[in-house]
Amino acid sequence: MAAAAAASLLPHLAALWPLRSYYFRDFTVTFYPLRVFQARELGTGRWPFWNPYIQEGAFALPVLYPPDLLHVLWPGPAAVSWLLTLHFPLAAVAGHWLARELGASRRAAAVTGSLYALGGLAVSSLNLFVFLQALALAPLVVGGLRRAADRGGRAIPGAAVALGLSLTTLALEFVLQAVLLGLLLGWAARRGGTGLKRMAAAVVLGVGLAGLPVAVVLGLVGQTVRGSGFAPEVALGNDVHPVALLQVVLPGLFGSLSSPVESWWGGPFFTKGFPYFLSLYAGPLALALAAAGIPAADRRTRCVLLAAAGLGLWYALGVRGGLAPLLTSLPVARWFRFPVKAMLLPHVAVCLLAGLGVDRLRAGAGWGRFAAAAAGCGAVGLGVAAAAWEGSALRWARVDPALERHVAAAIGGNGITAAALATLGLLAAAAVWRRRGPPARAAALLAAVAVADVARAASGMNPQTHPAFFELLPEMKALGLDDLGGGRVFSYGPDESPAFRRYLAAPAPARGLWSFFVIRQMLAPYGNVLDRVESPEAKDLTSFVPRPPELTPEEYRPDAVARVLARLRNAAVSRVVSLDPLRHPDLRLLATIPAGAPGLAIHVYALEAPWPRAYLACRVLAASGVEDASRRPLQPGFDPLRDVALEEPGDADCRAGAVSRVRAVPGEETYEVRSDGAGYLVTRDTHARGWRATVDGRHAAVLRANGKHRAVAVPGGRHAVELRYEPPNLWLGVGLMAAAGAACLAAWARPLMGERARG
Repeated sequence: MAAAAAASLLPHLAALWPLRSYYFRDFTVTFYPLRVFQARELGTGRWPFWNPYIQEGAFALPVLYPPDLLHVLWPGPAAVSWLLTLHFPLAAVAGHWLARELGASRRAAAVTGSLYALGGLAVSSLNLFVFLQALALAPLVVGGLRRAADRGGRAIPGAAVALGLSLTTLALEFVLQAVLLGLLLGWAARRGGTGLKRMAAAVVLGVGLAGLPVAVVLGLVGQTVRGSGFAPEVALGNDVHPVALLQVVLPGLFGSLSSPVESWWGGPFFTKGFPYFLSLYAGPLALALAAAGIPAADRRTRCVLLAAAGLGLWYALGVRGGLAPLLTSLPVARWFRFPVKAMLLPHVAVCLLAGLGVDRLRAGAGWGRFAAAAAGCGAVGLGVAAAAWEGSALRWARVDPALERHVAAAIGGNGITAAALATLGLLAAAAVWRRRGPPARAAALLAAVAVADVARAASGMNPQTHPAFFELLPEMKALGLDDLGGGRVFSYGPDESPAFRRYLAAPAPARGLWSFFVIRQMLAPYGNVLDRVESPEAKDLTSFVPRPPELTPEEYRPDAVARVLARLRNAAVSRVVSLDPLRHPDLRLLATIPAGAPGLAIHVYALEAPWPRAYLACRVLAASGVEDASRRPLQPGFDPLRDVALEEPGDADCRAGAVSRVRAVPGEETYEVRSDGAGYLVTRDTHARGWRATVDGRHAAVLRANGKHRAVAVPGGRHAVELRYEPPNLWLGVGLMAAAGAACLAAWARPLMGERARG
């Protein structure tokens, strides 16, 4: 187990000490900023359930995963990165334990644990944060449910704890796959009603232990973009193209895994031009070991592992496989997206079977299966290399003619490496057949090379840099964008920026590092959260936001700025950030700041005549529904300083008044309202169920204003209005956790009490 844990860190040796930070992909643009927000809020004693810095305010998912809570005590990107790195040895230990549960020897289990933590899917999950956490815990969930079915007793609360801990990561797609495999293996271990009842008890208790995040998420999802159901093209995006399955044998098929921004060419094979998981690599020797290990498992376990792997692969193929479209037609299934996530099941199965294959080879059996699988992998490597060298395959794949020679050389090198590894396996098999070497020694050699191979392929996939990467440039900080009197900052982001596209197209050193640095400095989502800069609509990265985007991708082009200014004002925007110069009389240039990357500069503009964040509405416009109310502020005749569109009857007779924001922290706001008659306090902040208001301490309804904002009726005079957010099902979740915790303690103590009674 210790050897597996140590091996899992081979590609991450530079990350062993918390001195540097990851920055690649979703770590920078989503997960690290959100973890900082949550740690800050918990540090001040507030539950982080509402994030005011994105989408004019949006839900903050409940984070109760224990290692994430440590960020409160140990903040900073280096600490967050280090705690994430430790999930690789956790994955190795968990994989080792599951293999032992299925009958593998300690040495074979070490191979399983190492391959599980070093495989392409695992290493690619790091930048996706919660998925690495769930992947590390998945073997504990699988083995825990199997043990609960087979043994009962204390194994039931043990499985519940593993499942509850896994659920707190909120990586539900991975957790559900682990539960499915655990239930199937538990059924294989003990068929009949007893095993099913034990597993059902473990699942119920596990869900209860994670009752707070589960209940809150279920209460929120109906209000979100995700809850309304993804469109089929979104739900089925990021599937696995059949050609992409060659990555299982050829790690660098579509470009260098250590520098993908500079070398990636496989865009046509991915729905979004770039893979969700950068690598799916398992390696020729690991696949051959898995083939040898198939007969080692008992018949039921073998059938379960093969069926689960086939099901996961089938779903991962998306439209091409036919299963994913069928399942996504179900309402609940449309809450989830990206079929490639189903590759966890094949990953688990291959690693478990590979460990069992080592045991079988050490005993002198299975060498024929191993040799056949190795020969097949070698043939695939040579075939792909030959097709790349010949050139027609690259033309079919629409590779840029200027890059064909380079791409052919890279693919050819990958193919030759795969063939060389396969040849090593064939030579070892031949040596055993000719009795020139003991099977145990040959199996140990092949296992070591298989582990070293996946470690080699994983090296450099998750680069690190100095933690100062996440600091805002001094020139940007000097603009005081976090203190605009309620005004928000709109960032065009890099996606539709001509300047950014020119930068990516030009050869430049360290383009990957610089591109993410620019994204962070532009305050593109969710980098603005790090600086407490409030933003309006931006790129939706989680789909747990209250409403779909207002702006189309075309409206994010800088030359379309005139089309969006009215909507930006309606979101209380007073500053605009762009990598490209913007030309409009209502925009006044404040600063042009070098972005660090050659040829890129950040342009910061003041939007003239911005609409206030909060105001007193003295005229009510009746709206027929949310869409009608949303259009009203953008129509002629709407006064942004005194009008409000409501979807229910309302009266206002004031003529003048004033609003001042006294206090504002995430989830809590206090205003002072002065008026000469009845009116409505309107705040340009997202309306959602869970917001409650008091006027001078007395309850008041929070209405939806202008289709998306908040309004509270106030009488004439001077009044204090307080708004506070409490997510749905909060106390239900707390109660479930308490009840499940008590039940688990009782189930754990019951056998001990029985033993004492017998004594």
